[in-house]
Amino acid sequence: MRRWIRRLSVITGLVASILFSGCSSSDSVSVGERPDVAFISNNAHEFWSIAKKGTEAAAKETKLKVAFLMPPQGTSEEQRRFIEDLMNKGVRAIAISPNDSANQVDFFRTINNRIPVIAVDNDIPSPEARRCYIGTDNVAAGRAVGKLIKQHVPPGSKFMIFVGKLDSQNAQERRLGVVTELAGGAENAKESIEKMNRNEYPVKFGDYELLGTMTDDADQAVCRRKAEDTLTKYGDVKCLVGLWAYNPPAILEAVLSQKKAGEVVIIGFDENEETLKGIREGHIVGTVVQDPYNFGYESVKLMAGLIQNEPSALNRPDMNAAKQIFIRHRIINKDGNALPAYQDEKVEAVDPFHSRLKELKGQ
Repeated sequence: MRRWIRRLSVITGLVASILFSGCSSSDSVSVGERPDVAFISNNAHEFWSIAKKGTEAAAKETKLKVAFLMPPQGTSEEQRRFIEDLMNKGVRAIAISPNDSANQVDFFRTINNRIPVIAVDNDIPSPEARRCYIGTDNVAAGRAVGKLIKQHVPPGSKFMIFVGKLDSQNAQERRLGVVTELAGGAENAKESIEKMNRNEYPVKFGDYELLGTMTDDADQAVCRRKAEDTLTKYGDVKCLVGLWAYNPPAILEAVLSQKKAGEVVIIGFDENEETLKGIREGHIVGTVVQDPYNFGYESVKLMAGLIQNEPSALNRPDMNAAKQIFIRHRIINKDGNALPAYQDEKVEAVDPFHSRLKELKGQ
């Protein structure tokens, strides 16, 4: 048994090493070469391939060697192994979308005391544990999802939320934004939010009833099964909301498999190819997208400024007092019309948005 455990440990270490030095790292870093800075995603889904393009563009401009790492299983343990390996290699700054950030504040505070840490996409709930946050204002983006619900789902309807993990701050904030918008503001939602956080479902938010929050541990197949179970258990559910990139395609597969297209409204998050196809075909009413390219680009530019001790690095005009740089979200729908329920949002039609996305991906 001990021999088997030792072998497993060796295999795990080899896998981590391969992931660092091989296909998971940016083209700007060769095998065995020390990176100047690094970007670590929170999973290996397609969303992050766009962020990688941004890091590569910034690497050319700054002349930095950038490692880009994606944890295959999307765990905080993998991320910590990456960071330890990077520190041993002498990396000078790290940008990361941290998993389970609330339980890793001490870890990130220690790293941030040694080299700059930039939180991307998921913030770290301590100003001492990172130099800056770059990403979406996830509460505001969640409110955009709530506006889509109000536009497309009749009052009095029941809905379900799907997301990978609730230990990620972006998941918590997006969900908070959704229900706050439906309730008509934070004060109106206070008691219901407390019930939701205790998993005391169903919970009423304004004219809508949230049946629950389904998590899948970042597994698209699990998400689909849970969406199918939801459709079977709750015959009167009118809306399914997916808050991570792979959730909407999984939900769509479930809806199509049960022949409920047109009966159940699907609302998404992020720009997964299948999500955009679903919008084009009329199966998904809209998705709220971020800007992963600029997540990567701005992170590397900021890290370059920090390691070069530029005084302006953390005094940018687009940085707020909490050291956050918010990159604007957008609503993508079929025709680009800004309907009354969300006329204050930036809205784009799916086809031109998709064309620009393919250019970013080099397709």
